[in-house]
Amino acid sequence: MKIIKAVPEEFLNGLYLIPTDRGNLLELDENGNFEVVNNIAIIRVLATPNLKKAIAKIVYQIKDKYYLFKNHKKANWLKNLLEYMNNKIEFDKYYRAKKAWYRGIGDLFRNIRKWEFEKVVGKIISLLKVLNPIVVFDVHDIRKWHYRKSFINFVKELRKNSISVVIRYPIDCHEEIREIFPEGILNTKATIRYFAKVHGYYISDRVAEYLLKITNGNLETIYLILRHSKREIKNLRELKIPWLRILPYIVDSKYRKLVEVIIELRKFKVEDITYKVNYKLSTIYRYLDELVELGILTKIKHKGKVRFKIRLNRNILLTLLKKSKNNYLHWFSIFLLDSIPWDIQIFEFSKSI
Repeated sequence: MKIIKAVPEEFLNGLYLIPTDRGNLLELDENGNFEVVNNIAIIRVLATPNLKKAIAKIVYQIKDKYYLFKNHKKANWLKNLLEYMNNKIEFDKYYRAKKAWYRGIGDLFRNIRKWEFEKVVGKIISLLKVLNPIVVFDVHDIRKWHYRKSFINFVKELRKNSISVVIRYPIDCHEEIREIFPEGILNTKATIRYFAKVHGYYISDRVAEYLLKITNGNLETIYLILRHSKREIKNLRELKIPWLRILPYIVDSKYRKLVEVIIELRKFKVEDITYKVNYKLSTIYRYLDELVELGILTKIKHKGKVRFKIRLNRNILLTLLKKSKNNYLHWFSIFLLDSIPWDIQIFEFSKSI
């Protein structure tokens, strides 16, 4: 939920998916919550196979928020009620508006108890269209649901009426959720913006998209790039990538100590580095040849002697950056931001920057 609250505007006008930690989801005995962030209402409830309960929980969250339902022209059901309320509020007759609202909500709860499906769905969708919130459904292991068609259809009906929906679920259910909601968007761009905001950096959508593209969601590398840029990065020109500082962390870890020495020397002979790294001479030669093949070093032969020189080719470095630490899907790491209290001290190389 931290991600949604930090950048709610990034979760409007779509069906968004957020894989997260199980412990970060609502429990069965929790009602959910209602918040307004940046003038955007956020309704969070637990979704279960019982659609009746899920809708009742949404209504429970909005039952006291009559003053937010102003744009009654968007309503189909309950239009007369909402228009009446707005007229009374306009003339400071809040008591009458409130009384009419609670009467209407009471009728809706009765419709839910009797499960008058057409009335219930019509009324709740009308209310949500007027409020224009982000509806967040926390879903536990959907693979164990015996019946899920009604929930799926309800989500699709919400989207059909242009209501923003976010589904939060355990990471291990990701493939199942993707299959059920192929139109769902993994909003990785929003998580990068949130991550930057947590550490005091404000970045544009384009910058977030570029960082995600070049780092494959590697948070350590993203943080290091941000550390050497301005606090507010509006465009790519303002983004500074400290290649020399990043290089030891985007090559294979076996080269790390050697690359750190190479960066220090810039230009060297083999004998210049033998005493600085605890490797056998044969290992040093092999690693140097491999770094030459990677395009990080240039090998120079002059008067029978071999020298090496560091080579910073942007395209080669970008390729290495994209491939680094690619043993997990990028969304896995960045979406755990929603449940882990990130701190710069967790980063592998935070002490050296």
